Amino acid sequence: MVSLLADVSATPGGHEEKKTALMNGLCKLVGGNFWIWGLAADFDPEVPAIYTAMSTGGFTGEQMPKLLIALENDKLADAMRPLGREIKRNKSQVTRIADDYDQDNAFEIESVRRPWKEADIGPPLVCYRPVANNCLSGIGIYRRYDAPPFNRREAKIAHIVMGEVAWLHEQGWPWESALKVPHLPRRCRLALNLLLESLPRKQIADRMEISRHTVDDYVKHIYEFYGVHSHAELRWCK
Repeated sequence: MVSLLADVSATPGGHEEKKTALMNGLCKLVGGNFWIWGLAADFDPEVPAIYTAMSTGGFTGEQMPKLLIALENDKLADAMRPLGREIKRNKSQVTRIADDYDQDNAFEIESVRRPWKEADIGPPLVCYRPVANNCLSGIGIYRRYDAPPFNRREAKIAHIVMGEVAWLHEQGWPWESALKVPHLPRRCRLALNLLLESLPRKQIADRMEISRHTVDDYVKHIYEFYGVHSHAELRWCK
C-alpha cells in the first residue's frame, strides 16, 4: 500500500492520470478486474446517486453501457439507501462489500441480476467520501460475474488506500458541468451517459427499452440543455 501511494505521487500528469494509476494499482492489491471513480452531484440518500463525472478502467466497449443500465435499477437503489443515509449522517468515508450493503439481497432478484450477468460484472466493492458542494466521490471495484465476492480484508485495504488520497477525492473534477447535470430528468441522464459512451441512438433505445423516437426527444433535450448542436460538441462540453 505504501509503495502504491508513493508511485501515485510520482506518476506524471494531472489528477486523471494519478486517479488511473491509483485505481489500477488498487485493483491489483484486491484482485479487481474493473473500476469506476465518479463524482455524484447534489447528493441525497433518498434518491439514486447521479454520477456526473467519471473515470473508468478495465471495461470493454460493450461492458460499460451494460453496466450503466445495470446500475439504473430501483430495487438496487433501495438496497443502497441505508448506506447513503450512513454517509450523510457521519460525513466520513465509508467502504463496503456486497455482504454489507446488500442486506435485502437485491442481487438475487432476477431483474437486478440479469443485466449484471449479461455484462459479466459482479457486485462491487465500494468506497464513498463526501466532498465539497454536497458531492460524493465514490469508487467501485468489480470482478467478473462468476468470480468470488470481495471480502472484508480487501475492503479494509481499499479503505486505507482511499483514505490517504483526500486530495484526489476533492480536486480535479469538472465542477461546472458536474453540478449542472442533476437538473436533467433522470432518464435523460442515462441517455446522456450512453451517448458519451458513443452508443448509436438505436442501441440506446434497445438498452433503455424505449423507442427510437423517445431517444431522439431525449437527445434534443440534452443538446438544448447544454447549448450544443452535435455529439462532438457535447463531448467537448462534458
